[in-house]
Amino acid sequence: MVEATIVQKAMNAKNIGSTPKKTKRTPFSSYVGAQFDDSEVELDTKDVALLRELASDSRQSQRALSRKVGMSPPAVAERLARFERTGVVKQYSVAIDWSKLGLGVVAVVNLTLRPGQDRQTVLDALTEMVELEQLTVVTGRFDLMARFRVCDQGHLRELILDRVPSLPGVLRTETLLGLGTLDTSDFASRMFETFLDERPVAAAN
Repeated sequence: MVEATIVQKAMNAKNIGSTPKKTKRTPFSSYVGAQFDDSEVELDTKDVALLRELASDSRQSQRALSRKVGMSPPAVAERLARFERTGVVKQYSVAIDWSKLGLGVVAVVNLTLRPGQDRQTVLDALTEMVELEQLTVVTGRFDLMARFRVCDQGHLRELILDRVPSLPGVLRTETLLGLGTLDTSDFASRMFETFLDERPVAAAN
């Protein structure tokens, strides 16, 4: 697939596939870490270490997690239950390579709505489209940014020329085709590292 080839070249050029290195500390890293103090749910270093492991591989057993974060399995179970109860962990999911399933074409469609249009009506209509992968309300000259996955040019043409423009309240659209996607799979690890680097490790429960 074109998308996979471009991404692989980018990874080879930047050695992204090599052993991950520790994130370089910057003044902004300290700023990000400090925001955890004002989060809606109070976290300690053990919480963050556990979330970091879950973000890396949510299939790990509680026993495996307990070894990695230095806690007993019952303590891990209690914290996982709290994460779920407070909404910190919304779900345990898998990452699917849609290009291997025939949906390798990514189209980002920027939408401008008609003046006075009820945004929720358009949101509801868009979310009924099975190809919609992500929908974001944005600032600037556009109102919405929709990310779709389609199988080929015919599918794409139907989507951006017929179905999306005909939605209620859509004034105009602008479509960007994705030539390659490089997901930052270590995002959670980098974010949580800013927390752990600012605090001493808590005692195990």
